Amino acid sequence: MEGGDMSATVTPTSTGWWVKLVGSFCVGAFLLLGLDAETLLAQSSLSTIRGTVADATRAVIPGATITVTAVDTNVQARSVVSDENGNFEAADLQPGMYRLRAELSGFQTYVADGIVLRASEIRRIDILLEVGGATEEVLVEAGAGVITTESGSITTAVTGETYKDAPLVDIYPGPLSMLSTLPGVQGNGWNVSISGQTTSQISDSYDGIANDRTGNQGANMNMYEEVAVTTVNNTADQSRVASFNAISKSGSNAFHGELWYKHVNSGVNAREFFDPDKTPFLMHEWQAEASGPIFRSKTFFYGAWFSERFPKGSFQRSSVPTTGMRQGDFSQLSQTLRDPVTGQPFPGNVIPSGRLNPTSLQVQDRYIPEPNLGDPGTLTNNLGFDFAYPSDKFKTDIVSYRIDHQLSDTNTITFRHHFNNVPYVLAADLPAFSWTRKRSYSKAALSNTHIFSSALVNTFRFGWNGNYMIDGEQVDGWNPLQGQEAVAAIALQGVNPRGLSAQGFPAMDISGLSSLSTTAGGVRDDHFDFQWENTLTWAIDRHVLKFGAQAFKYNDFDALVRDGTFGEFDFDGSFTGVAYADFLLGLPNESTRLDPLTPREQSQYELGLFVMDTFKVTPRLTLDYGLRWDYFSSPTYKDGLQYNWDPGTGNVVVPERALSGISPLYPSTINIVTGQVVPEADLGNFRPRLGVAYRFAEDWVLRGGYGAFTERIAYFSRAQGGGPFEISETYFNGIEDGRPLFAFPNPFPDTLEAAETPSQSVTGYPLETSNGTIHQFNLSLERQIGALGLRASYIGSRSRGLNYTLNINKPQPGPDPFDPSDRPFPQFVNASAIREDGAANYNALQLEATRRSRGFTLTAHYTWASSLTNFSNPQNPYDVTSHWANDNYTRRHQGVVTTTFELPWGRGRRYLGDASGLVEQLLGGWSVGTISYLSTGTHFSPSFSGSDPSNTNTFGGLPDRVCGGNLSRSERTIERWFDTSCFVVPPAGRFGDSAPNVLVGPGLNVHHLSLIKSLDVGRGVGATLTIGVSNLFNHPHFGNPRNNISTPDTGQLFEGIPEWMAEKHGSRKLQLKLRIGW
Repeated sequence: MEGGDMSATVTPTSTGWWVKLVGSFCVGAFLLLGLDAETLLAQSSLSTIRGTVADATRAVIPGATITVTAVDTNVQARSVVSDENGNFEAADLQPGMYRLRAELSGFQTYVADGIVLRASEIRRIDILLEVGGATEEVLVEAGAGVITTESGSITTAVTGETYKDAPLVDIYPGPLSMLSTLPGVQGNGWNVSISGQTTSQISDSYDGIANDRTGNQGANMNMYEEVAVTTVNNTADQSRVASFNAISKSGSNAFHGELWYKHVNSGVNAREFFDPDKTPFLMHEWQAEASGPIFRSKTFFYGAWFSERFPKGSFQRSSVPTTGMRQGDFSQLSQTLRDPVTGQPFPGNVIPSGRLNPTSLQVQDRYIPEPNLGDPGTLTNNLGFDFAYPSDKFKTDIVSYRIDHQLSDTNTITFRHHFNNVPYVLAADLPAFSWTRKRSYSKAALSNTHIFSSALVNTFRFGWNGNYMIDGEQVDGWNPLQGQEAVAAIALQGVNPRGLSAQGFPAMDISGLSSLSTTAGGVRDDHFDFQWENTLTWAIDRHVLKFGAQAFKYNDFDALVRDGTFGEFDFDGSFTGVAYADFLLGLPNESTRLDPLTPREQSQYELGLFVMDTFKVTPRLTLDYGLRWDYFSSPTYKDGLQYNWDPGTGNVVVPERALSGISPLYPSTINIVTGQVVPEADLGNFRPRLGVAYRFAEDWVLRGGYGAFTERIAYFSRAQGGGPFEISETYFNGIEDGRPLFAFPNPFPDTLEAAETPSQSVTGYPLETSNGTIHQFNLSLERQIGALGLRASYIGSRSRGLNYTLNINKPQPGPDPFDPSDRPFPQFVNASAIREDGAANYNALQLEATRRSRGFTLTAHYTWASSLTNFSNPQNPYDVTSHWANDNYTRRHQGVVTTTFELPWGRGRRYLGDASGLVEQLLGGWSVGTISYLSTGTHFSPSFSGSDPSNTNTFGGLPDRVCGGNLSRSERTIERWFDTSCFVVPPAGRFGDSAPNVLVGPGLNVHHLSLIKSLDVGRGVGATLTIGVSNLFNHPHFGNPRNNISTPDTGQLFEGIPEWMAEKHGSRKLQLKLRIGW
């Protein structure tokens, strides 16, 4: 939270006051240190009202009493006194609507009503007292602010009310689709990126309790009052670079309720661009909620139940071999098909039937359907099939409730609990591999705010997030494919030695075609994470000091029968020049098998301490500065079976007590020693923060900030639980003396001793972790003109010392063919090490206009952004950081406009203001809402496959770049998005010279519209009908094109952007929603 200038003087009057203070802080400290802590990032949701009291001559007035009261509950939230400089600060306020009352003998009473506080907002309300009697009142309507005058951070928000009638046809009622309308926020797959930062550096919180590991599918925006997003320069009470925090709805002194139903039907929707026909689709959503007082002005409740059902299915598209290719006939291809035994071309590009591998034919006949779309020679999206379920979940139920209780005038407590259960039947690339999941969420938050005096406030918060996922059980009568049954059906040998039974398949990745794989089965995730936080805010003179601590514990249990248990096989054309021909011959380029160690349980800890000060230097100048320290422990397994690898000696290191857990199958050629395994945490993560805001006038401010942030390494990403305890073998195939090293049905050496190449891979972590530093800064100029707020910002970041993983077990590229003995560590296949020299630069110009006036709201913003990294091409371990390249998620240009507009006729509006009866029912109460996105595409890389020109056992990668590659807008077509002739396979002896992410994919041009009709039913009951249309003009949007120059479909657009992406840019869809509230 932003600290403030809470300026009332602290005057302790008894030792009892200090006992309460010390007791409260010690209890918080005990809970922080003595209990298991959890999902971090206490994203403070509390807000502040700040201002100066003056008289008509603008002379400051000390000693005025300012009382802040919550409008909905009539609970007095704060009472403070202006200091000798006339300043006051009411801190640690829950988001909501407030009434401010200022009183002083000899002056009229000043009342500011309708003050809207967003989460984490610092709102300035300057008070002008006029001479007169205290019984006289001066009333002003404060409303919501349109510019920020008191902070160097850039924070914005979306409200639950806005979401209710937003034109977003969304199967996920979570917040991400609305967040993508905010400046600095862009959709990024299942998540968002914020100001150039991705998931690991973004805090995702609900009521201040972090939700980073649970995801947002279980969240329901309908149950939250608002979501506040800090996109730039979080203060010292925040660990992450960017953050968003959802605030749950709460009860008030009035009883309220709402029932609503939403319907989506494919009958009125547009066909998906690549689908031959519209697939029947239905979606039903409904919600019931109620809120009100349990004890008036004392205890309040809110409760809601949400349900969603999808009784219809979806249409899936995939790429499969042509009918001729299934029979070994590749005559339609321009590539010459070579015989891997002789090295000579196959006559007519046809493989003799007697050479087709029986195991491969079993896989083909059982699991690969024949094409049914396009011409006989079509290789892309040539299979379509109806799936009995939607593309994702087919039903869900979510329950949420919240209790707020006023323990006393100075002590409040809040508890919120949210849980849901979701079964899934999910489509895979091919019909046989569809899979199931059962998932349950539970999120809870408990907070207590204690006011010791008008200048001293303590806030304690505790919460947890639970998540349980099991894959592969029967759901709705659907029985997924079992891996052990598939192994037996195709007569595959050498996998699953313990005969484990679970959802799965021997995964086969065939370049250019859809993958033959399903999701691994078993308990994927069973965790309960816990969080504790205590914050003390103390106003003294012109300073507001804040001290705090946050602690978190992450627990993770899984019993997954992991990928590789039934085998994993890659076919990339290394032997014949065509990947599917390699498959028909039963010749994988790479084979992997795993004997998993399951079940397992691990844990990880996080701790944050901070101190910060808001210094009101002058009435115009405010400084926020602070220091934060973060501690991130390394993950540890409960059974102690962890290893590390020392690149200096080549030794595998295990704890002495884990020696008995080493598998007898682990190769004896690998040296194992005992020693320290778990890396020590970095204790030097001290990071300063600074924010400055200077008001030239009430409507004109220059502000900015700088903050250093500790790089958060992804949870459990450094848990070394495999190695010599969980045998994983990877073998690379080849031809020796006219014979392959191995082939189906037994694509492995017969024994470990018989293996001519190494099979094990290792990863080494430094014994002293070094977290990188992200330096972020901004400078913003804001101006308010009437109801219009304008902002221009420069935003930048410099990230240094970032961690990334690199396979260092490659020989130097050169003209001589690859020899395993040339590897730096010839006893291993891959040997990965952590590098700590990663860097990233982000620069952006951001322009924003905001208008909030009666009947009309507008938010329009444009961002130009450049996001570069120096470690996005790790294929050459001898030259990683010498080149800078675009990232693959930041759009160079993005503009977003959102509006709501009340049509100006009907009761209380400009025209027909006195309308009643039928005229009002027909013409009154209409509103329109819009959301529009215009942006360029994301960057992506060209690639090639099927050969190893560098002679480092690196098959494929970046090609050579001989010209630009990006076509002009007029030249681009679905069949030719980029100039494929600009990229060629590099010559022998080196890697390709193209930088990563040099190509730009399709952009966005999507517009959403909602038409809203509100109706007064009478007796306090209202009804609202909303017609929402996503992608109003049905503009097609595509994913990035095929980028592999070694396949015939390179450069072609082949799929639309999924409907679950944040910006909702699938084909046009229409929804009807009816709400009844009282």
